[in-house]
Amino acid sequence: MASAPTEAPTHIYLINYENYLRPKQRHKITPLQCFDKPQKPKSRCNKLYKTLQRLKLFRWWRKQRALVSKRLEQLPLPSFLSFLRARHDDGLCKTKTGFEIYCEMSSIHGFHIFVGAKTWQRVLWWLLICTALLLSLLVLTMSYSLSAETPTIRYIESMLQPMSAQPLPYPAVSICSLNRVSSRQLLLKSKEWSVAPQMLQQVSWLSGRSLEQFNQTALNDLTYANVSWSQLLEQLAPRICEAQILGCQWQGLPQNCQQLLTTTWSYSEGRCCSFKQAPGSTAGNPAKGLTLRLASQLEDYASSRHAAAGFQLFIHEPHTVIHAATQRVLVPTGTEAQLMLKPYSTYATPYIGGLAPSKRGCYLSHERALFYYSAYSQDNCLAECHSERMLQICGCVHPHMPRRWQWPLCKLEQFACLQEQVNNWDHLQSVCNCLPSCQFYRYEVHSDVATLDASYPMPQANDGFFKNFNGSDEVLLSIYFDSFSAERLRLDVYENWLTFIGTFGGITGLFMGCSFVSVFELIFFVCVRPTCNWLTRQQIRYRQRRRVLQQQRAGPPVVIRTC
Repeated sequence: MASAPTEAPTHIYLINYENYLRPKQRHKITPLQCFDKPQKPKSRCNKLYKTLQRLKLFRWWRKQRALVSKRLEQLPLPSFLSFLRARHDDGLCKTKTGFEIYCEMSSIHGFHIFVGAKTWQRVLWWLLICTALLLSLLVLTMSYSLSAETPTIRYIESMLQPMSAQPLPYPAVSICSLNRVSSRQLLLKSKEWSVAPQMLQQVSWLSGRSLEQFNQTALNDLTYANVSWSQLLEQLAPRICEAQILGCQWQGLPQNCQQLLTTTWSYSEGRCCSFKQAPGSTAGNPAKGLTLRLASQLEDYASSRHAAAGFQLFIHEPHTVIHAATQRVLVPTGTEAQLMLKPYSTYATPYIGGLAPSKRGCYLSHERALFYYSAYSQDNCLAECHSERMLQICGCVHPHMPRRWQWPLCKLEQFACLQEQVNNWDHLQSVCNCLPSCQFYRYEVHSDVATLDASYPMPQANDGFFKNFNGSDEVLLSIYFDSFSAERLRLDVYENWLTFIGTFGGITGLFMGCSFVSVFELIFFVCVRPTCNWLTRQQIRYRQRRRVLQQQRAGPPVVIRTC
């Protein structure tokens, strides 16, 4: 009798689910099914592959590869790298660790390799991840170092910003004559003070000559006549606003020069005539600016620093003082000058205030208060610091320098001490700590100068601007903006919190593929999930202890036997 066919052994797999992986609807659970591997259609490539497998070289290669892989599997690993050793089970009968679950579900590139891979593959990929981590830290450190070295950066926000959108103040124009001593005043005051005119012409501060040429006899005579230094300077300097300004036009309309221009003093340039627009007002039509008609008065020249006749024009901000380094244009007599201004405005963002002045290299308007000037600028700060240095060294200050009301003015005898301190700007920069302003206006000057022809008839307007014009002794000056737009610059920090997030995310995403989701996953698997598991275990233990207590209180079960 034929024996009955034996049934195939049944394989039973035990699956240990995590709590959050257990199916919620148990009636829909389906048993595991085993599907045979589908056979691929045979092709020429498959035949070639089977042919190569018969070769000794190919079999030797497969054998060596298996041998190397086995040796790598047997390499000893430190205890803290034990998670890199491959699992030698089918993955179903052993509970997965939290690290393995995190690797399976992590969005960071490469972590899924740690599950189901061989030991050498895990070690190789661990080295790659550590290398990527070190490279990302290196690039982040370089980015931070660059931000620390250059904490601020200046951007060109707009190269053609309309002046109508952002009102731009007209610059201050200071006009100083090349003549430092008026010949008429020199003859008049020399008789009054009983000093020879040749001696007064040698005053170093006015003529620019060396101090050794100043006669001590003239100094004694001036001291005996009770002449102060301020009187000497003010009464010998030519009066530009009163005598040398012949006509003024603002925005193409004639104006009263006495109301438009004011007399100013500079300790380096002497008496000047300045045009300063009213605060808060705009430049109006940029193509129509300031037009002036100036008289050189060659017959009144008595002492000059230059071997020329004419004027020096200083273009600066309205609230700043002029000094030896202020931007200037030399306009000789008998010429017509067209000065075209290209404005630049620089403003600071609110992030700049978070940096220390020493790091950003500039002061905001409210951070540095001055005792003489109402508004801060580097020129004003240097002028005040220079005045304080003079007071400390010489015990007095120049008559036309910023000072406090209790500071004494220098006398003629102290002129030698002051002259030694005039051009020592390098020392002032190091001791005064006068940083530039973070917000300022700058005006670039382009000049065109042409010689006036005295024989050419000038247009006779109804306002009489060219009345009695003398081309050989006069200067025509026009100052205006070169366009209807300005260049606007923004001073900002090199890296704020928004750019830092972008830099950090770009570097970590490039090297490791991380994102905010990856951070949240790490927080969940490191903090939230272990905490929830611990609470669950505590709850189970509590229920077990409660069940035991209830059984103990109920006593042993009563067994009733019946016959």
